[in-house]
Amino acid sequence: MPKVSDAHRESRRARIVAAALECFGEKGFQRTSMADIIARSGLSAGAIYLHFSGKQEIALSVGRDVLSRRLGELGTSDDGRLSDPVETMRGLLGGMVDDIIDTRVLVQLWGEATADSEMSGLVGEIFAVLQKAWLDYLTTWATHRGMPDPGAWATGAWPAVLALAQGYFVQRALVPAFDGDAYFAAVRLIAGPGLLLPKAPAQRPGRAPGDDGLVTPAT
Repeated sequence: MPKVSDAHRESRRARIVAAALECFGEKGFQRTSMADIIARSGLSAGAIYLHFSGKQEIALSVGRDVLSRRLGELGTSDDGRLSDPVETMRGLLGGMVDDIIDTRVLVQLWGEATADSEMSGLVGEIFAVLQKAWLDYLTTWATHRGMPDPGAWATGAWPAVLALAQGYFVQRALVPAFDGDAYFAAVRLIAGPGLLLPKAPAQRPGRAPGDDGLVTPAT
């Protein structure tokens, strides 16, 4: 029997994932069966089960693949500087949109996780990977901003960051004519000054206001 190359194996795997995502987008995760995915992929059942045990494993694979591509350079802008949390979030979520295409699938999986213990475990695994990467980045950002306890600030900011990211995908899925640019403009306006951008330490005697680069709000 001829040996199957890694490239061929990856091509088959990508074909299965693409078929599954199309089915999830059209019918929803819950109503999609493995038979649907098999039919859409054009492969045999044996070929698919050689790669995945079921649709839950396919969904987890998508999450792992996307995060492995997008989290490696979290917080690094195109010109190599450390980007702020709002810019970082926008870059990450935009990349996920490019990778997944129909991000309604994410909202479906979150809903499924509330009633299915297996899916809850899979979603929890993805969230844990995401949390670790964000905590590392937020700690670096807070250190860069001169916070006295960067790790504590990062831990406190993480739930808000997660909520804003989930809010983006929920609105993208449910709000007609959703405007991503307007969403992130609102995030920067409302959350940026407090939740996402840590304040610098108090001014030392003799230091002029504004030397730290912060804009002092008008009173």
